[in-house]
Amino acid sequence: MKPLSHRTKIVVTIGPASNSPEVLREAIAAGMNVARLNFSHGSYEEHARVVSLLRSLSEELGVPTTLLQDLQGPKIRAGQLPDGGIALKAGDEILLVPQSEYNGRPMTASIDYPHLAEEATAGMQILLDDGLLEFEVMAVEDLAVRCMVVQGGLLKSRKGVNLPNLDVRLPSMTEKDKQDLKFGVEQDVDIVSLSFVRRRSDILELKELLAQHGRPDMPVLAKIEKPQAIENLESILDTCDAVMVARGDLGVEMRPEKVPVLQKHIIKRCNLKAIPVITATQMLDSMIRNPRPTRAEANDVANAIVDGTDAVMLSGESAVGDFPVQSVQMLARIAEEMEPTLEFVNHPPARSDSLHALTESVNTIDRILDLRCIVAFTMTGLSAVVAAAERPDAPVVAFTPDVRVYRRLNLIWGVKPMLLEHPASDLEHLIGQMEGMLRERGLADTGDNVLVLAASPLQHANGTNMLKIHTVR
Repeated sequence: MKPLSHRTKIVVTIGPASNSPEVLREAIAAGMNVARLNFSHGSYEEHARVVSLLRSLSEELGVPTTLLQDLQGPKIRAGQLPDGGIALKAGDEILLVPQSEYNGRPMTASIDYPHLAEEATAGMQILLDDGLLEFEVMAVEDLAVRCMVVQGGLLKSRKGVNLPNLDVRLPSMTEKDKQDLKFGVEQDVDIVSLSFVRRRSDILELKELLAQHGRPDMPVLAKIEKPQAIENLESILDTCDAVMVARGDLGVEMRPEKVPVLQKHIIKRCNLKAIPVITATQMLDSMIRNPRPTRAEANDVANAIVDGTDAVMLSGESAVGDFPVQSVQMLARIAEEMEPTLEFVNHPPARSDSLHALTESVNTIDRILDLRCIVAFTMTGLSAVVAAAERPDAPVVAFTPDVRVYRRLNLIWGVKPMLLEHPASDLEHLIGQMEGMLRERGLADTGDNVLVLAASPLQHANGTNMLKIHTVR
């Protein structure tokens, strides 16, 4: 399969619209790099079938596809309501009760957060259905919370509830999440994402569970969608392995006008720390039903790329939309159009160590020698991640003997992973192997300059410590 030219990676949420072999094949050909498995929906059987399909398609097409397991997390929801829901208008009063107290009375709804009556205060805001409905707390009456409707609409069963000003007393992972994680480990997913992260201890709990399942190496992605996560951003970034700017709940909890500033801030902090970051939610939302995006959506995608995001993500567009493959193609075209115009600002490295010192030199060498590519031989993927964080003009080609590293590197901006199953034990022969594979893939020709990042000796326990300028023979 011909290498794709976009350097910004594309994350595709798999759902009923995209889980067939034909659509998955077309999505990979169109530019999908990462498949998101949303564990808020679907059975284990359905997810296992998609995993198997993607693994076989990736092998057949000769390209990696990263599998991202997205755990549902402790989402608060409204309970079951009468068929048709409850029609509400501004000024109405509604009583919110625990599920155990709900008896179907008119203008009453249940909420599956047991501490609401303990924590609610007069004047507090409650948002439902992604902020489409807004209530204001009037009074607490024993276990019930009486609210006035500020913004009306139709309240339906199981719609999401947001309590923007409350640090809710919920575990970071539900029992369902723990079972889903066990299943994901069994399926050998590449990255696991945690929803509604509030503090670093949430990430540490997930990492401890992964260690118990024998996968302490699995990267953990923190979804930033709560005000508490913004407050604790630095400690979260120091603990997680990747980040998602989850603009849906973030825009509900923090108000929509704050999201652009927060997006830029989160991406900038991730770039500084060489942490891969995905920008998600409503990127091409109108393409759920239309074959072309709005101009505003195209600009939104382009601006995320300018901000420095590693990846852009499709949600409903690919999961349930009418044009899943066209949505992938559109993201790829926007990325290909934008990337040649980018002028990245190089920042001082976040850490002062030998790897960051080496990769800090990459851009300087690239500019002077006009490199064809930067070649990283890596056991863990770290040197490729850090090199790509400098946003060099030349692509980063990451060679690794580890199939798990090979797959998960496909999330990283500008990185082309290559699986080198039997690497030579000395540097000269290793460079020869890599040179041959670069030629085969059309990534280098005779006379091209490439920059090699590796360890010397190759078995060096402390990782990458060497730069070598190599001319392809």
